[in-house]
Amino acid sequence: MNATAADLLSDDAAALVIRALLDFRSLWTTHDLVTTTGVPAPTIRRVVEQLDREALVERPAPGVVAVPSWLVLLRRWNRATRFGREARLTYWRSKRAAGRLFDQVPGSDLRHAVSGTQAAQHWAPDTPTGPTVIYTPDAQAAATIWELVPATSRSIVLAETTQDIVYTRARKTDTGLRLAAPAQVLSDLLTGAATSTRVAEPLTRWMQDHELDWRY
Repeated sequence: MNATAADLLSDDAAALVIRALLDFRSLWTTHDLVTTTGVPAPTIRRVVEQLDREALVERPAPGVVAVPSWLVLLRRWNRATRFGREARLTYWRSKRAAGRLFDQVPGSDLRHAVSGTQAAQHWAPDTPTGPTVIYTPDAQAAATIWELVPATSRSIVLAETTQDIVYTRARKTDTGLRLAAPAQVLSDLLTGAATSTRVAEPLTRWMQDHELDWRY
């Protein structure tokens, strides 16, 4: 059975390609995308062809593609994927003061990437506070090391996933905390990591106004 357009843009390979197109201001060849993403060339061609059919990329020269609007592309990707779709979400609270959590996370060896409103506030301080969202491949190990206990509220959300895309091009703060890339954070806020999509508005504005600060 043939995959639908939505199916094609929702799989892991498409996510790697779309995130590369979002994260870099570049003119792309298939070879460049293969090198950057590790996705096989035939798969990249199928994804790019679908994006081309939807006018989400343009072709300024033979064999070359570019993204005319990163925000339009991101919103289209949001129609195909949602926060937590490929992750097991569990809810926790800290045994200690809430502020201590981000002191503990960088000191552990666990792979992590902070998303949600706490990550957004790093770039857009006027982002309203919401659930603390942290990607990690082992939620139980993380909860033990970070001194978390199960909770019914969404105060702290551990998103257990083995997907590399959420860790790709993470930003490291001065304290060693790793934040998911801005495009990943914005996508998460728009698709379920916040109580309202309006929470994403400050980060959206910052990304529009400071494109050279987050797109390589």
